[in-house]
Amino acid sequence: MAIVIAKEPEPFRTNFSSGGYARARWIAAALYAISVVVLLVSGVNVWRALDDRQEAAAMRESLARVQQQSARFRADLRAFGLSADDPQAVSELTRRVADLNEILEHKTFSWTTLLNDLEAAVPRNVSISSIHPDIKSRVIALQGVALTLQDLAKLMIALEQSGHFMDVFLQQQKTTDNNWVEFRIQCAYRRTG
Repeated sequence: MAIVIAKEPEPFRTNFSSGGYARARWIAAALYAISVVVLLVSGVNVWRALDDRQEAAAMRESLARVQQQSARFRADLRAFGLSADDPQAVSELTRRVADLNEILEHKTFSWTTLLNDLEAAVPRNVSISSIHPDIKSRVIALQGVALTLQDLAKLMIALEQSGHFMDVFLQQQKTTDNNWVEFRIQCAYRRTG
């Protein structure tokens, strides 16, 4: 009878080091890991500090610009004979600026363009007798005469379809003794381009 050994015999192992040596290896590995973490955290903190320094410099520049603008504003107020510390003076300056803006709006309003747009929209048998624009709100009041109610309706449709006149509203209409239709229309004028 023969005996067959299926497994190799296990090698003999022995650990001649003391338990302190094994612990020292674990402590060294932990210290290396802590050192890496500390270096990473330090790097992040340095990066944030540099970023904060740049942001602080940008804020200082912005503050300097605001202070320069404030000084110019106060000098401009003094040139007008006003004080920045007086609320009435500031409101007076605000009113003057609004008046100047209104003058600029009037100056940039093109009567020629309005009349051209209106001429393209007014059908035959309709006559416009007066145009009253409110330049600030871009609302226009038109008064005129149409031969028939159908002609007045054609005018309102043509104004709406022109693309320059919106919210066309018939404010008033009346038939005269000679059967003409007098009207008053209000619409918003929006010139594109």
